[in-house]
Amino acid sequence: MAEETLTSEQSQESESIGRVEVAPGVLTTIAHYATLDVDGVNKMAPAPADVGQLFRRQVAREEGIILDYSDGTLIFDIYVLMDPHVNVRETSQQLQRAVIEAIDKMVGIPVDKVNIHVEDIVYDIGETA
Repeated sequence: MAEETLTSEQSQESESIGRVEVAPGVLTTIAHYATLDVDGVNKMAPAPADVGQLFRRQVAREEGIILDYSDGTLIFDIYVLMDPHVNVRETSQQLQRAVIEAIDKMVGIPVDKVNIHVEDIVYDIGETA
């Protein structure tokens, strides 16, 4: 079965010499590593199962990441567990910027939204808030 791909548009200044296709799994892998690179993110959380998404072709999943690439848009839903003693809002905004920058830098495809879902805070045994 052929995997569906996304096409990166070339600059109009250059002459077209062919297509460049990027598999959705590549985008989720980039987002995954960009997420884990952000200080304050402890690890990925499992993404919830959504029966409606299972039957749509325009969704790619990786541990903790759901990518919806329907209607010409890229929307990431990223599920994380965070470290204690970080500002959750600031860390989430930093995570959004990191994913957008990583996708732009590596493949040049604009990201429409990055939704961050903080599922829990991970404390060490005996550690308190």
